[in-house]
Amino acid sequence: MNATDSLLIPLTDAGCLSGLKHGALGARYRFWRDEDGVRHVFSVYPADAAPDYPDAVAIVARRTPAGSMAMWVGPSGEEARRMAQRLDADEIHIHVLGENAAPGLRRVLNTHRSVGCGAEPRARLPMVVRGCPVARRHAA
Repeated sequence: MNATDSLLIPLTDAGCLSGLKHGALGARYRFWRDEDGVRHVFSVYPADAAPDYPDAVAIVARRTPAGSMAMWVGPSGEEARRMAQRLDADEIHIHVLGENAAPGLRRVLNTHRSVGCGAEPRARLPMVVRGCPVARRHAA
């Protein structure tokens, strides 16, 4: 488990685009791995300026010295911006699913919709979203 892994969100930070790390595009994109271990590229937006896409996964994230830490995951749009403000997040990372969406990302979004993970986080535990299942983690 890395310093930026969340026990409650089934996505782990997989770094930035290494070839563009120091260029203008380096901070614009970020990789995340789903619970199947598949790496996906996400566009990075300021927390208050993320666009609304009809079929996209949004990760509300906070920057740390070790990388990005996922604090909430769900559909993009108003709900993601509201959660970013509530959790004092730095960024929202968005991946548009498209026709051949990866099963791992589709599961994340479907779980959010079916379980109602849009609930407000608990006051004492801002990293917890009521009703969301805990992601399966395996020791390395």
